[in-house]
Amino acid sequence: MSADFNYLKTHFSKTFNSMVREHQAVNKVITFCNDKEQYFLFTGMFNEVNGGKGITEDLEVYLVNYLAEIYDAKAFGRASAYVLEDQTKFIGYDIKSADGSVWSQQNNFESNDEGRVTVVSDEVSASSETNSICPLVSRYFEKIDFPDDTKEFLKNLHAQVTPSFHIIKKSQ
Repeated sequence: MSADFNYLKTHFSKTFNSMVREHQAVNKVITFCNDKEQYFLFTGMFNEVNGGKGITEDLEVYLVNYLAEIYDAKAFGRASAYVLEDQTKFIGYDIKSADGSVWSQQNNFESNDEGRVTVVSDEVSASSETNSICPLVSRYFEKIDFPDDTKEFLKNLHAQVTPSFHIIKKSQ
């Protein structure tokens, strides 16, 4: 189990819950870290950089695997909002390491009639060390031999999204 995995497992939900409270919204995010910093990439901006398509499932997997290679990332996290049939709303956190370790957790939240988040619980309502919430996470760290045109696309995409990274100094 990598230090990055343990760091994300300990800090990701706390940091993101704080962001959700500040902005009163749950925006899907992908995160990873190195020894000094944690990078957050909010995927809402992909409409602008992917021809109005947003971030498709394949693009998410390709980009995560590309970033893992570029940054030598050992763990990635993903968070987004989910609503169950009984209308329970939760933020689903998934973390996966390069060695295959997985952690997922759910933190419930409430929103008002305007869709603004009013409460985020710091209590974990469910967790797992074996299953991720989002099935895409199982494809993180796949070894993909990208064709040259795909590598070029990902390189250009990386250049476009890098200015949008929200970077915070890691606390230990």
